[in-house]
Amino acid sequence: MNKIKTCVVFVVFLGLIGCLSCSQTIITKDTFVYPAEFEEHESIWLAWPTYQYEPGYSNEDVVLKIIESLAPYVSVDLMVRDEAEMEKVQNIFAAKNIPHDHVRFRLIPREDIWIRDMGPIFLKNGRGEIKIADFGFNSWGYDSQTSEYTMQAERVDRLVARALKFPVIRSHMITEGGNREFNGKGTMMATETVEMQRNPDWTKAKLEREYKRIFNVKKVIWLKEGVAEDDFTFKGVLPGKIFVRGTGGHIDEYARFVSPNTILLAEVTPEERDADPIARITYERMERNYTILKTATDQDGLPFEIIRVPYTKAIYETLDDSDHIQFLKNMKFEDGTVIADDESITMILATSYLNFIVTNGVVLIPAYGKEGRSEEFRQKDEDFKQIIEKVFPNRDIIQINPEAVNVGGGGMHCISQQMPATYSE
Repeated sequence: MNKIKTCVVFVVFLGLIGCLSCSQTIITKDTFVYPAEFEEHESIWLAWPTYQYEPGYSNEDVVLKIIESLAPYVSVDLMVRDEAEMEKVQNIFAAKNIPHDHVRFRLIPREDIWIRDMGPIFLKNGRGEIKIADFGFNSWGYDSQTSEYTMQAERVDRLVARALKFPVIRSHMITEGGNREFNGKGTMMATETVEMQRNPDWTKAKLEREYKRIFNVKKVIWLKEGVAEDDFTFKGVLPGKIFVRGTGGHIDEYARFVSPNTILLAEVTPEERDADPIARITYERMERNYTILKTATDQDGLPFEIIRVPYTKAIYETLDDSDHIQFLKNMKFEDGTVIADDESITMILATSYLNFIVTNGVVLIPAYGKEGRSEEFRQKDEDFKQIIEKVFPNRDIIQINPEAVNVGGGGMHCISQQMPATYSE
Protein backbone atom coordinates (compact mmCIF):
# COMPACT_ATOMS: atom_id res chain seq x y z
CA MET A 1 0.00 0.00 0.00
CA ASN A 2 1.35 3.41 0.11
CA LYS A 3 1.90 1.64 3.19
CA ILE A 4 5.39 1.87 1.78
CA LYS A 5 5.30 5.63 1.52
CA THR A 6 3.92 6.01 5.03
CA CYS A 7 6.64 3.81 6.48
CA VAL A 8 9.37 6.04 5.10
CA VAL A 9 8.04 9.48 4.33
CA PHE A 10 5.55 9.88 7.16
CA VAL A 11 7.56 8.42 10.01
CA VAL A 12 6.27 10.91 12.55
CA PHE A 13 4.55 11.10 15.93
CA LEU A 14 4.87 8.98 19.04
CA GLY A 15 3.49 7.71 20.82
CA LEU A 16 -14.99 -17.52 17.76
CA ILE A 17 -15.18 -19.67 19.36
CA GLY A 18 -14.73 -21.56 22.57
CA CYS A 19 -16.73 -24.76 22.81
CA LEU A 20 -17.57 -26.48 19.50
CA SER A 21 -20.14 -29.14 18.98
CA CYS A 22 -20.00 -31.44 15.98
CA SER A 23 -22.52 -29.31 14.12
CA GLN A 24 -22.12 -25.70 15.21
CA THR A 25 -20.16 -23.20 17.21
CA ILE A 26 -21.37 -22.72 20.76
CA ILE A 27 -20.45 -19.30 22.12
CA THR A 28 -20.35 -19.49 25.90
CA LYS A 29 -20.60 -16.60 28.31
CA ASP A 30 -16.84 -16.62 28.76
CA THR A 31 -15.61 -17.47 25.26
CA PHE A 32 -14.37 -14.53 23.18
CA VAL A 33 -14.70 -14.91 19.41
CA TYR A 34 -14.18 -12.90 16.22
CA PRO A 35 -17.63 -12.80 14.60
CA ALA A 36 -18.16 -13.03 10.86
CA GLU A 37 -18.33 -9.61 9.22
CA PHE A 38 -21.84 -10.21 7.93
CA GLU A 39 -23.16 -10.41 11.53
CA GLU A 40 -24.65 -7.43 13.41
CA HIS A 41 -22.41 -4.46 14.20
CA GLU A 42 -22.34 -1.82 16.90
CA SER A 43 -20.31 0.49 14.67
CA ILE A 44 -17.83 0.83 11.83
CA TRP A 45 -14.46 2.36 12.75
CA LEU A 46 -12.66 4.69 10.35
CA ALA A 47 -9.68 7.04 10.60
CA TRP A 48 -9.58 10.54 9.17
CA PRO A 49 -6.88 10.78 6.45
CA THR A 50 -3.80 12.77 7.33
CA TYR A 51 -2.45 13.12 3.76
CA GLN A 52 -3.15 12.24 0.14
CA TYR A 53 -1.20 9.49 -1.61
CA GLU A 54 -0.86 11.17 -5.00
CA PRO A 55 -1.98 14.54 -6.43
CA GLY A 56 -5.50 14.40 -7.80
CA TYR A 57 -6.62 11.56 -5.52
CA SER A 58 -8.62 12.61 -2.44
CA ASN A 59 -8.95 9.83 0.10
CA GLU A 60 -10.84 12.34 2.24
CA ASP A 61 -13.63 12.20 -0.36
CA VAL A 62 -13.73 8.40 -0.11
CA VAL A 63 -13.99 8.50 3.69
CA LEU A 64 -16.71 11.16 3.49
CA LYS A 65 -18.69 9.04 1.02
CA ILE A 66 -18.41 6.02 3.32
CA ILE A 67 -19.58 8.05 6.32
CA GLU A 68 -22.49 9.52 4.36
CA SER A 69 -23.50 6.11 2.99
CA LEU A 70 -23.49 4.48 6.44
CA ALA A 71 -25.67 7.16 8.07
CA PRO A 72 -29.02 5.30 7.85
CA TYR A 73 -27.58 1.96 8.92
CA VAL A 74 -24.85 1.99 11.58
CA SER A 75 -22.85 4.25 13.88
CA VAL A 76 -19.36 5.36 12.89
CA ASP A 77 -16.43 5.72 15.28
CA LEU A 78 -14.06 8.15 13.57
CA MET A 79 -10.46 8.43 14.74
CA VAL A 80 -9.01 11.94 14.74
CA ARG A 81 -5.59 12.88 16.07
CA ASP A 82 -6.55 15.82 18.26
CA GLU A 83 -9.20 18.45 18.99
CA ALA A 84 -8.03 20.63 16.09
CA GLU A 85 -8.50 17.82 13.59
CA MET A 86 -11.92 17.04 15.05
CA GLU A 87 -12.98 20.65 14.56
CA LYS A 88 -11.65 20.58 11.00
CA VAL A 89 -13.67 17.47 10.18
CA GLN A 90 -16.83 18.90 11.78
CA ASN A 91 -16.45 21.99 9.58
CA ILE A 92 -16.09 19.78 6.49
CA PHE A 93 -19.25 17.88 7.45
CA ALA A 94 -21.13 21.17 7.77
CA ALA A 95 -19.76 22.67 4.55
CA LYS A 96 -20.57 19.57 2.49
CA ASN A 97 -23.86 18.72 4.25
CA ILE A 98 -22.58 15.30 5.29
CA PRO A 99 -24.91 13.64 7.80
CA HIS A 100 -22.95 13.04 10.99
CA ASP A 101 -25.36 12.47 13.85
CA HIS A 102 -24.19 8.84 13.71
CA VAL A 103 -20.50 9.78 14.07
CA ARG A 104 -18.60 9.51 17.36
CA PHE A 105 -15.17 11.15 17.36
CA ARG A 106 -12.32 9.22 18.98
CA LEU A 107 -9.09 11.05 19.81
CA ILE A 108 -6.47 8.49 18.79
CA PRO A 109 -3.01 9.80 17.77
CA ARG A 110 -1.83 8.13 14.54
CA GLU A 111 -0.60 8.95 11.08
CA ASP A 112 -2.36 6.37 8.92
CA ILE A 113 -5.79 5.19 7.85
CA TRP A 114 -5.22 1.41 7.48
CA ILE A 115 -6.99 0.45 10.69
CA ARG A 116 -8.07 -2.95 9.36
CA ASP A 117 -4.42 -3.91 9.67
CA MET A 118 -3.00 -2.04 12.65
CA GLY A 119 -6.16 -0.96 14.48
CA PRO A 120 -8.40 -2.67 17.04
CA ILE A 121 -9.52 -6.28 16.48
CA PHE A 122 -12.76 -6.64 18.44
CA LEU A 123 -13.68 -9.98 20.04
CA LYS A 124 -16.96 -10.62 21.85
CA ASN A 125 -18.44 -13.14 24.29
CA GLY A 126 -21.91 -14.17 25.42
CA ARG A 127 -21.91 -11.78 28.35
CA GLY A 128 -21.95 -8.77 26.06
CA GLU A 129 -18.29 -8.08 26.79
CA ILE A 130 -15.56 -7.10 24.31
CA LYS A 131 -11.82 -7.64 24.26
CA ILE A 132 -9.30 -6.28 21.77
CA ALA A 133 -6.70 -8.57 20.20
CA ASP A 134 -3.30 -6.91 19.91
CA PHE A 135 -0.88 -8.43 17.38
CA GLY A 136 2.65 -7.52 16.38
CA PHE A 137 3.12 -5.22 13.40
CA ASN A 138 6.06 -4.55 11.06
CA SER A 139 4.55 -2.18 8.49
CA TRP A 140 3.38 -4.92 6.12
CA GLY A 141 6.86 -6.43 5.94
CA TYR A 142 8.50 -3.18 4.79
CA ASP A 143 9.96 -2.03 8.09
CA SER A 144 11.21 -3.22 11.47
CA GLN A 145 9.01 -3.55 14.53
CA THR A 146 11.13 -0.92 16.29
CA SER A 147 10.91 1.92 13.77
CA GLU A 148 9.14 5.06 14.96
CA TYR A 149 6.37 4.70 12.38
CA THR A 150 5.76 1.04 13.17
CA MET A 151 5.65 1.50 16.92
CA GLN A 152 3.26 4.43 16.58
CA ALA A 153 0.94 2.43 14.34
CA GLU A 154 1.18 -0.74 16.41
CA ARG A 155 -0.12 0.94 19.55
CA VAL A 156 -3.34 2.25 17.98
CA ASP A 157 -5.31 -0.82 19.07
CA ARG A 158 -4.17 -0.42 22.68
CA LEU A 159 -5.10 3.27 22.65
CA VAL A 160 -8.60 2.30 21.52
CA ALA A 161 -8.78 -0.35 24.24
CA ARG A 162 -7.72 2.22 26.84
CA ALA A 163 -10.25 4.77 25.59
CA LEU A 164 -13.11 2.26 25.69
CA LYS A 165 -11.84 0.45 28.82
CA PHE A 166 -11.67 -2.89 26.99
CA PRO A 167 -9.21 -5.57 28.11
CA VAL A 168 -6.47 -6.62 25.67
CA ILE A 169 -5.26 -10.06 24.68
CA ARG A 170 -1.68 -9.89 23.40
CA SER A 171 0.13 -11.91 20.73
CA HIS A 172 3.70 -11.86 19.43
CA MET A 173 2.52 -13.04 16.01
CA ILE A 174 2.80 -10.41 13.27
CA THR A 175 -0.37 -10.32 11.21
CA GLU A 176 -2.85 -7.87 9.70
CA GLY A 177 -6.63 -7.91 9.68
CA GLY A 178 -6.77 -7.68 5.90
CA ASN A 179 -5.27 -11.14 5.65
CA ARG A 180 -7.86 -12.95 7.76
CA GLU A 181 -11.40 -14.01 6.82
CA PHE A 182 -13.84 -15.72 9.22
CA ASN A 183 -17.08 -17.61 8.65
CA GLY A 184 -18.21 -17.02 12.24
CA LYS A 185 -18.61 -20.75 12.92
CA GLY A 186 -15.04 -21.81 13.55
CA THR A 187 -13.21 -21.51 10.21
CA MET A 188 -10.84 -18.81 8.99
CA MET A 189 -8.91 -18.26 5.76
CA ALA A 190 -5.51 -16.62 5.31
CA THR A 191 -2.88 -16.17 2.59
CA GLU A 192 0.07 -18.41 3.34
CA THR A 193 2.76 -16.27 1.66
CA VAL A 194 1.75 -13.23 3.74
CA GLU A 195 1.73 -14.92 7.13
CA MET A 196 4.97 -16.77 6.52
CA GLN A 197 6.71 -13.60 5.30
CA ARG A 198 5.66 -11.74 8.44
CA ASN A 199 6.72 -14.60 10.72
CA PRO A 200 9.70 -16.32 9.04
CA ASP A 201 10.68 -18.15 12.23
CA TRP A 202 7.20 -19.62 12.76
CA THR A 203 5.79 -22.79 11.26
CA LYS A 204 2.24 -23.01 9.93
CA ALA A 205 1.44 -25.30 12.85
CA LYS A 206 2.61 -22.63 15.30
CA LEU A 207 0.61 -19.95 13.50
CA GLU A 208 -2.51 -22.11 13.64
CA ARG A 209 -2.09 -22.71 17.37
CA GLU A 210 -1.93 -18.97 17.90
CA TYR A 211 -5.02 -18.36 15.74
CA LYS A 212 -6.88 -20.89 17.83
CA ARG A 213 -5.73 -19.30 21.08
CA ILE A 214 -6.72 -15.77 20.05
CA PHE A 215 -9.82 -16.40 17.90
CA ASN A 216 -10.99 -19.82 19.11
CA VAL A 217 -11.18 -21.06 15.52
CA LYS A 218 -11.25 -24.77 14.87
CA LYS A 219 -9.90 -24.77 11.31
CA VAL A 220 -7.58 -22.65 9.15
CA ILE A 221 -7.73 -22.78 5.34
CA TRP A 222 -4.45 -21.69 3.75
CA LEU A 223 -4.68 -20.09 0.32
CA LYS A 224 -1.34 -19.73 -1.44
CA GLU A 225 -0.90 -16.28 -3.03
CA GLY A 226 -2.87 -13.11 -3.67
CA VAL A 227 -3.45 -11.03 -6.80
CA ALA A 228 -0.48 -9.60 -8.70
CA GLU A 229 -1.58 -6.01 -8.01
CA ASP A 230 -1.02 -6.65 -4.29
CA ASP A 231 2.53 -7.98 -4.56
CA PHE A 232 5.40 -6.49 -2.56
CA THR A 233 7.05 -3.48 -4.15
CA PHE A 234 10.53 -4.64 -3.19
CA LYS A 235 10.10 -7.89 -5.12
CA GLY A 236 10.43 -5.94 -8.36
CA VAL A 237 8.33 -5.07 -11.36
CA LEU A 238 5.48 -6.89 -13.07
CA PRO A 239 5.58 -7.58 -16.85
CA GLY A 240 5.90 -4.34 -18.82
CA LYS A 241 7.95 -2.77 -16.00
CA ILE A 242 4.82 -2.07 -13.97
CA PHE A 243 5.31 -1.20 -10.30
CA VAL A 244 3.02 -2.15 -7.44
CA ARG A 245 2.28 -1.00 -3.90
CA GLY A 246 1.10 -4.00 -1.98
CA THR A 247 0.93 -6.09 1.15
CA GLY A 248 2.21 -9.24 -0.52
CA GLY A 249 -1.24 -10.77 -0.99
CA HIS A 250 -3.95 -9.89 1.55
CA ILE A 251 -6.95 -12.17 1.31
CA ASP A 252 -9.51 -9.35 1.35
CA GLU A 253 -8.37 -8.50 -2.17
CA TYR A 254 -9.54 -11.82 -3.61
CA ALA A 255 -11.55 -14.12 -1.26
CA ARG A 256 -14.35 -13.25 1.20
CA PHE A 257 -16.86 -15.17 3.29
CA VAL A 258 -20.40 -13.91 2.67
CA SER A 259 -22.11 -16.62 4.75
CA PRO A 260 -20.83 -19.46 6.95
CA ASN A 261 -20.62 -21.75 3.90
CA THR A 262 -20.26 -19.33 0.95
CA ILE A 263 -17.03 -17.83 -0.37
CA LEU A 264 -16.60 -15.22 -3.11
CA LEU A 265 -13.38 -15.74 -5.09
CA ALA A 266 -11.92 -13.47 -7.77
CA GLU A 267 -11.84 -14.91 -11.29
CA VAL A 268 -9.71 -13.95 -14.27
CA THR A 269 -11.29 -15.23 -17.48
CA PRO A 270 -9.20 -17.13 -20.04
CA GLU A 271 -9.66 -14.17 -22.42
CA GLU A 272 -8.29 -11.74 -19.83
CA ARG A 273 -5.44 -14.13 -19.07
CA ASP A 274 -4.42 -14.36 -22.72
CA ALA A 275 -4.63 -10.60 -23.30
CA ASP A 276 -2.57 -9.40 -20.33
CA PRO A 277 0.59 -10.96 -18.80
CA ILE A 278 -0.23 -9.42 -15.40
CA ALA A 279 -3.72 -10.91 -15.50
CA ARG A 280 -2.09 -14.24 -16.38
CA ILE A 281 -0.18 -14.19 -13.09
CA THR A 282 -3.36 -13.57 -11.13
CA TYR A 283 -5.22 -16.20 -13.17
CA GLU A 284 -2.72 -18.89 -12.23
CA ARG A 285 -2.81 -17.93 -8.56
CA MET A 286 -6.59 -17.76 -8.34
CA GLU A 287 -7.06 -21.10 -10.07
CA ARG A 288 -4.67 -22.67 -7.59
CA ASN A 289 -6.67 -21.11 -4.75
CA TYR A 290 -9.89 -22.35 -6.36
CA THR A 291 -8.51 -25.89 -6.39
CA ILE A 292 -7.75 -25.59 -2.67
CA LEU A 293 -11.23 -24.26 -1.86
CA LYS A 294 -13.03 -26.89 -3.96
CA THR A 295 -11.62 -29.61 -1.73
CA ALA A 296 -11.70 -27.64 1.53
CA THR A 297 -14.33 -28.16 4.21
CA ASP A 298 -15.55 -26.10 7.13
CA GLN A 299 -15.16 -26.79 10.84
CA ASP A 300 -17.77 -29.55 10.58
CA GLY A 301 -16.35 -31.22 7.49
CA LEU A 302 -18.90 -29.68 5.10
CA PRO A 303 -17.95 -28.25 1.68
CA PHE A 304 -18.26 -24.59 0.69
CA GLU A 305 -20.21 -22.97 -2.11
CA ILE A 306 -17.68 -20.99 -4.13
CA ILE A 307 -18.93 -18.10 -6.28
CA ARG A 308 -16.49 -16.61 -8.77
CA VAL A 309 -16.63 -12.84 -9.19
CA PRO A 310 -15.17 -10.46 -11.79
CA TYR A 311 -11.55 -9.43 -11.73
CA THR A 312 -11.27 -5.66 -12.02
CA LYS A 313 -9.99 -4.16 -15.25
CA ALA A 314 -6.51 -2.76 -14.62
CA ILE A 315 -6.07 0.94 -13.84
CA TYR A 316 -2.61 2.50 -14.18
CA GLU A 317 -1.09 5.71 -12.82
CA THR A 318 2.08 7.40 -14.07
CA LEU A 319 4.33 8.84 -11.38
CA ASP A 320 7.21 11.23 -11.99
CA ASP A 321 8.23 13.82 -9.43
CA SER A 322 6.71 12.71 -6.12
CA ASP A 323 7.87 11.61 -2.70
CA HIS A 324 6.95 8.04 -3.51
CA ILE A 325 8.98 7.78 -6.71
CA GLN A 326 12.00 9.24 -4.90
CA PHE A 327 11.63 6.48 -2.34
CA LEU A 328 11.35 3.86 -5.09
CA LYS A 329 14.51 5.14 -6.76
CA ASN A 330 16.39 4.40 -3.56
CA MET A 331 14.88 0.95 -3.12
CA LYS A 332 16.93 -2.19 -3.67
CA PHE A 333 14.68 -4.44 -5.74
CA GLU A 334 15.11 -8.18 -5.49
CA ASP A 335 14.86 -8.58 -9.27
CA GLY A 336 17.61 -6.00 -9.89
CA THR A 337 15.32 -3.24 -11.19
CA VAL A 338 16.93 0.20 -11.34
CA ILE A 339 15.04 3.49 -11.82
CA ALA A 340 16.97 6.25 -13.58
CA ASP A 341 16.99 9.73 -12.06
CA ASP A 342 14.92 11.22 -14.89
CA GLU A 343 12.61 8.22 -15.31
CA SER A 344 8.87 8.21 -14.63
CA ILE A 345 7.22 4.97 -13.56
CA THR A 346 3.90 3.31 -14.22
CA MET A 347 2.05 1.82 -11.27
CA ILE A 348 -0.94 -0.53 -11.29
CA LEU A 349 -3.59 0.38 -8.72
CA ALA A 350 -4.66 -2.15 -6.10
CA THR A 351 -8.25 -2.30 -7.35
CA SER A 352 -10.54 -5.11 -6.23
CA TYR A 353 -14.27 -5.72 -6.11
CA LEU A 354 -13.82 -7.94 -3.07
CA ASN A 355 -12.48 -5.12 -0.91
CA PHE A 356 -16.01 -4.20 0.19
CA ILE A 357 -17.63 -3.22 3.52
CA VAL A 358 -20.62 -5.19 4.77
CA THR A 359 -22.59 -3.98 7.78
CA ASN A 360 -26.14 -3.65 9.11
CA GLY A 361 -28.56 -3.47 6.19
CA VAL A 362 -26.02 -2.35 3.58
CA VAL A 363 -22.98 -3.36 1.56
CA LEU A 364 -20.60 -0.71 0.21
CA ILE A 365 -18.95 -2.05 -2.94
CA PRO A 366 -16.27 -0.68 -5.29
CA ALA A 367 -17.21 0.65 -8.73
CA TYR A 368 -14.80 1.94 -11.36
CA GLY A 369 -16.89 2.94 -14.34
CA LYS A 370 -16.84 6.66 -15.06
CA GLU A 371 -16.78 9.16 -17.90
CA GLY A 372 -13.89 8.58 -20.25
CA ARG A 373 -13.53 4.88 -19.46
CA SER A 374 -14.59 1.97 -21.61
CA GLU A 375 -17.96 0.27 -21.25
CA GLU A 376 -16.13 -2.77 -19.88
CA PHE A 377 -15.58 -0.96 -16.57
CA ARG A 378 -19.28 -0.21 -16.15
CA GLN A 379 -20.28 -3.73 -17.18
CA LYS A 380 -17.94 -5.32 -14.65
CA ASP A 381 -19.33 -2.98 -11.96
CA GLU A 382 -22.85 -4.12 -12.80
CA ASP A 383 -21.93 -7.80 -12.92
CA PHE A 384 -20.40 -7.65 -9.47
CA LYS A 385 -23.33 -5.66 -8.07
CA GLN A 386 -25.73 -8.35 -9.26
CA ILE A 387 -23.71 -11.03 -7.48
CA ILE A 388 -23.71 -9.03 -4.24
CA GLU A 389 -27.45 -8.44 -4.51
CA LYS A 390 -27.98 -12.21 -4.69
CA VAL A 391 -25.75 -13.12 -1.76
CA PHE A 392 -27.04 -10.24 0.40
CA PRO A 393 -30.71 -10.02 -0.69
CA ASN A 394 -31.84 -8.18 2.44
CA ARG A 395 -29.27 -5.40 2.31
CA ASP A 396 -29.03 -2.25 0.24
CA ILE A 397 -26.09 -2.04 -2.14
CA ILE A 398 -24.18 1.23 -2.56
CA GLN A 399 -21.38 1.68 -5.10
CA ILE A 400 -18.39 3.87 -4.24
CA ASN A 401 -15.32 4.64 -6.33
CA PRO A 402 -12.34 3.93 -4.00
CA GLU A 403 -9.48 4.77 -6.40
CA ALA A 404 -7.99 7.42 -4.11
CA VAL A 405 -7.47 4.67 -1.54
CA ASN A 406 -6.47 2.06 -4.13
CA VAL A 407 -3.58 4.28 -5.23
CA GLY A 408 -2.19 3.86 -1.72
CA GLY A 409 -2.29 0.07 -2.00
CA GLY A 410 -5.62 -0.93 -0.45
CA GLY A 411 -9.36 -0.38 -0.48
CA MET A 412 -12.45 0.48 1.58
CA HIS A 413 -12.26 -2.71 3.61
CA CYS A 414 -8.62 -1.95 4.49
CA ILE A 415 -9.49 1.43 6.01
CA SER A 416 -12.43 0.19 8.09
CA GLN A 417 -12.99 -2.13 11.05
CA GLN A 418 -16.26 -3.36 12.47
CA MET A 419 -17.11 -3.46 16.17
CA PRO A 420 -19.61 -6.27 16.77
CA ALA A 421 -22.94 -5.80 18.45
CA THR A 422 -22.93 -7.53 21.81
CA TYR A 423 -25.60 -9.70 23.31
CA SER A 424 -26.40 -11.66 26.44
CA GLU A 425 -27.44 -15.28 26.66
